[in-house]
Amino acid sequence: MFLRIIILILCSIGFFTGEARAQLFLENGKETLAVSGGEHVNGSMIIHNTSPDPAAIKVYWEDFEYKTPYDGTKNFLPAGTAPSSASQWVTFSPQEFTLPGMGQQRVDYSITVPPSIQEGHYGVLFFEKNNGPINDEKEINLVTRVGSLFFIEPKDKVKKAALEDINLKANSFNASFVNQGNVILIPHTTYYIMQGQGLVLLRGDANKLYVPPGASASLVIPLKKKLDAGHYTMVVNADLEEGDVVVKEINFGIDTDGQLTLENT
Repeated sequence: MFLRIIILILCSIGFFTGEARAQLFLENGKETLAVSGGEHVNGSMIIHNTSPDPAAIKVYWEDFEYKTPYDGTKNFLPAGTAPSSASQWVTFSPQEFTLPGMGQQRVDYSITVPPSIQEGHYGVLFFEKNNGPINDEKEINLVTRVGSLFFIEPKDKVKKAALEDINLKANSFNASFVNQGNVILIPHTTYYIMQGQGLVLLRGDANKLYVPPGASASLVIPLKKKLDAGHYTMVVNADLEEGDVVVKEINFGIDTDGQLTLENT
């Protein structure tokens, strides 16, 4: 099974030198669970130690939030502090254990959903090893941790978004991607540009976004190729997954000087 590092955090005072003496790998980088009010969910995950040295592991929960500009960067917060926290729903075992060299450990979790769930709830289950001091003065301490993100969302979740405030900048179209639903949206946005009888002249991808409910993020649609003077239609397709899609048509013109103008958008 493909294993990958999900999160590696090196916490130090001053500067960092040397290498971690244990490497931790998780098979489950993300748990996405569609639940109903009052439901009870059980699951598990496997953590591996690829070092020959044993590792003392501590398991704990933290909340997380995507932060502006919503490019995937996260804030990690103490359990129970984020408005979308699921910390009080989740239990897990064992919470501390020794991971043998080249060994693995199964960790079980249980989620008890309250009678009503109206929006998405999120958090991360961390597995942490304190590697100890990495210099003779013991002023720098190295901590390695990996984590699995939890997306706990209602089965009847609302995935809805709009593209607003479309404007032109140098060699790109820009718009506000507004999350109008009740869960985090991670759209895969593509576009194509047509002229005349539906001839596609250009295709591409927009920047990746991770947008919480009620938030908006800047969507950038680059023009990677110079187009001749004329009238064009750009079709923007934001795939929200699970069959949900946002489609927007943008009409624009290019004059003989290469200047772009929006038309009836």
